[in-house]
Amino acid sequence: MKRLLLAGALLGSGVVVLTGCGLQNIGRPENQSVNSYDVANVTKLEVRSGAGDVVVNETGGTGVRVTETLHWRGDGKPETAHPVEGDQLTLSYDCPEKIGFHSCAVDYKVEVPKGVAVTVDTGSGEITLRQLTGPVTAKTGSGDIRAAGLGGKSAYAETGAGDIDLKFVTAPDDVTLESGAGDAVVRLPDGTYAVTTESGAGEGRTEVTDDDQSPRKIKVSTGAGDASVLKATS
Repeated sequence: MKRLLLAGALLGSGVVVLTGCGLQNIGRPENQSVNSYDVANVTKLEVRSGAGDVVVNETGGTGVRVTETLHWRGDGKPETAHPVEGDQLTLSYDCPEKIGFHSCAVDYKVEVPKGVAVTVDTGSGEITLRQLTGPVTAKTGSGDIRAAGLGGKSAYAETGAGDIDLKFVTAPDDVTLESGAGDAVVRLPDGTYAVTTESGAGEGRTEVTDDDQSPRKIKVSTGAGDASVLKATS
């Protein structure tokens, strides 16, 4: 295992969430509405969100089911979009700008069929992933990232401020976790992995069998927090 000390202290096969507008400076939104719809013949899903929580879970269906919960103040209702290009569905929204700030947010709940590759990228909010068997990318500027029942071969998770906790049910080939401020932990099935943990201010812990020559690469790094590679039973 390489233990490094850092200086200083998205019907789809993929999902992505990107950065946009936020509500953090305007208090609790006054209005809310919920929209749901289905999309077929898609193998990739991308979700772009500035502020709001994102939940993605795999089901036994053949298409993608999207539920959007819109939050806004005054006449600042968000405008959502869900175009399909080729095999990719992209979810996003825009907020009307009022007096120099944005006044809306959208929470997304997405159900996807087996094998969907998921990418989530948000400005702020919680990201929750469940039983996904495709590759995963999850990024947020501020918020926790949590995943359980993962069965894909690769995963990348990054948060500027928050905790990361990913749990796999099958052994992945390539996993990277990065947290600027918060704990980062990946839980793996039995097997041999090439493990690297990095922490600026925190501890590193490895429970799985570590072999630098293993083709299964695991990297967990934090600026301030613990970096852990644990057995899935932990």
